[in-house]
Amino acid sequence: MRTMTRLFLALLLIPTIGCDPAMTIRQAESRPRSLTDFGVAINVKASHPFTGENWYAPIVEIANSSDSPITVTKVELAVRQDTVENKPRRSGTYPLQVPAGSTEGLDIWFDLTTSVKKTFQLPCELRVYYRTGSAQRVSQATLIGGRLDAAVP
Repeated sequence: MRTMTRLFLALLLIPTIGCDPAMTIRQAESRPRSLTDFGVAINVKASHPFTGENWYAPIVEIANSSDSPITVTKVELAVRQDTVENKPRRSGTYPLQVPAGSTEGLDIWFDLTTSVKKTFQLPCELRVYYRTGSAQRVSQATLIGGRLDAAVP
């Protein structure tokens, strides 16, 4: 009987051995930035990647509540003293036109030099560069990583 119990427990534990726990990466503000960025706000949906992954592909929307269309030209992730360039999954994604009063999803994929756990030990900044008329501007969102919180959608 004791041998059967040990065997049963061992079989239950095998799938968890070497399992990579997950974490939560979310936007620091609970709602998009105030519209002080010239009527442009970024909303980053919380994600729950495994801690050992070396890529980050959040769901991001940019809202243009200004009276003028904008053109998104580039997205990057500022990590400590380095920046990671966006490598969109679809070619020809950028430049992306966002009409006045519209919200668009952004195609984002970052290949990280370290794991997401190490990358997001300190807050990072997602930067979206865009043009409106002849002006070049940037809107940013602060991202923080932490323990897995499955209650965060």
